[in-house]
Amino acid sequence: MLMRIAAFLILFLCNCLSPSFAQSKQDEAAEFIRRGNSQLWKFKPDAAYRHYRHAYTVGVEMDNSYWKGEGLFGMGQAQWYMGRFQDALDTVKLAVEAYRRVKSRYDIGAALRILSNIYDDMGDYENAFKTAIDGLNYYKSNARHDNHVLLLVQLGALYAAIDDYQTSLEYFEKAESLKPDPGSYPYRELHHRIGDLYANQGDRLEARRYYARALRGNPKSKIIRLRMGDIYLAEKQYDTAFNYYDSLYQEAIPTTDGNVIIGAMMGMGRVYLQRGQYAEAARMINGSLQNAAPRGDRKSKRDAYRLLADIAEAQGDSEGALQHLKRYEALKDSVVSENFKRQLFTFRQDAEAEKLVNQRNMLGIAILAIVVVGLSVLFIVLLRHKNEKLQLRQRADELKMQALRSQMNPHFIFNCLSSINHFILNEEGDKASEYLTRFSKLIRTVLVNAGKTTITLEEELAMLQLYLNMEQLRFKEAFDYFLYFDPGLHPSMINVPSFILQPFCENAIWHGLLHKEGKGRLEITFSMRNDILVCTIRDNGIGRERAQALKTSPVEKGASFGNRLSEERLAIFNGEAAGTSFVMEDLRDEQGRVTGTLVTLKIYNKTGA
Repeated sequence: MLMRIAAFLILFLCNCLSPSFAQSKQDEAAEFIRRGNSQLWKFKPDAAYRHYRHAYTVGVEMDNSYWKGEGLFGMGQAQWYMGRFQDALDTVKLAVEAYRRVKSRYDIGAALRILSNIYDDMGDYENAFKTAIDGLNYYKSNARHDNHVLLLVQLGALYAAIDDYQTSLEYFEKAESLKPDPGSYPYRELHHRIGDLYANQGDRLEARRYYARALRGNPKSKIIRLRMGDIYLAEKQYDTAFNYYDSLYQEAIPTTDGNVIIGAMMGMGRVYLQRGQYAEAARMINGSLQNAAPRGDRKSKRDAYRLLADIAEAQGDSEGALQHLKRYEALKDSVVSENFKRQLFTFRQDAEAEKLVNQRNMLGIAILAIVVVGLSVLFIVLLRHKNEKLQLRQRADELKMQALRSQMNPHFIFNCLSSINHFILNEEGDKASEYLTRFSKLIRTVLVNAGKTTITLEEELAMLQLYLNMEQLRFKEAFDYFLYFDPGLHPSMINVPSFILQPFCENAIWHGLLHKEGKGRLEITFSMRNDILVCTIRDNGIGRERAQALKTSPVEKGASFGNRLSEERLAIFNGEAAGTSFVMEDLRDEQGRVTGTLVTLKIYNKTGA
């Protein structure tokens, strides 16, 4: 009896005290968030992270999703400030999930905006666009919300980064139409980005005007002062520029503000170079490299190597200049490929905005960009091969590039872009988006592997699956494909000639499966026999004889040409006579009727690329 009375009293006291206890815990979490924000605004992310972590712990104790989300969101931003981008990305995603559980729509939108910023810093521009667009959906009912303005500014900045200044300005004008409060952070960020837009176009007068507005509410803004230093440098007012950079550098060192430190050191390095103080210039640029490397800041590293090459050349160190220039070119190609990916992804955003005229204009830009990038890659590779002494290696590389041209020929590219346009015109936005995403990934994979003679089977299959998935989408799932591997076969440990499988699969699809009644089936099997990779490509199509009779289009003829190129490359890779590494035969049933085609490839397993 006494035990029951005691239990009742404990329960009664808990019920009486729980509201005040919960309020106390919420106040505690709110205080930790306030302290974290204060430290983050002072650019002390380590201290901020500790406060946000405490807020998250309180949220866990209360089992309160909102305070869990607040803690996670703060922790993610602190990690972002530290340059730990992947950790920040994962943490903010958890915050979004927590906010979704309590349906806190404006907090979701704020977290998506930060996610877009992080994706942008990581170079994942597709997700940066996608996340920003997703975030905008949470502010349709509150046009004046700060994060609504900032999401529009983010999209404008993304378009400016690919030199699409007209679209960028349109987004900035939308943000300006929401009339952010003068001096507020959204107001400052908007005018800062508009200033960058004009500075990039060489209009320094307009840039100054907008930078001046961006200083309202924060007259000591480091980022704006850094931009002003860049303007004075462009105007050859070196002493004034140096004063801006030096003061920023001294201020940023105690706070470990990486962006400002790197920008200031690069600026001072440029000034020293103009003054002929080469040792000081090299010291500053090397310092910026040391700060940029752990952050994965490829653009700053690229610019630093270009400046180091200029410094070495000015000192008469031709060999040092050449080494730095090579590093610069390698990073430049990497940055260009990411910008190319951005250009492709703008189609997706245009489709979502239903701007049909702009879509067609961007389609033409993408075609031009593909041609220019493709010709640039070919030109660089041909120059590299010009002085090759071994004729066999030269022939192999030439064949590789011919195969690349055949594989990603203009007809194929135009077909892909026409398919995208078809989906858009038929208001099949989801299909256009999916097809474009796959197309951009395939283009990127081809360009990344264009300079390699061999790649791993794993890399080859990644490219092949992108191609096959595109063909499935284009032809409305007219066929299925399957990949099979013998036990113990490791694709990541086997080297094959780059782009060797796609022409054979294209041949099977276009010649055999598309003319078949009913569902097509493509099977690709890999086995290892006496250190030789054996690949079989089996289809249940109409067979070679009927395919030959139906062959009329340039695409179908191009597929056979691709087979011949691949056969010759394979023979050179294997060190055998042409025709010994490749066999094609018809498959027949018991009555002798053709049931498909079988291609068998032999690829000698070699190490090295």
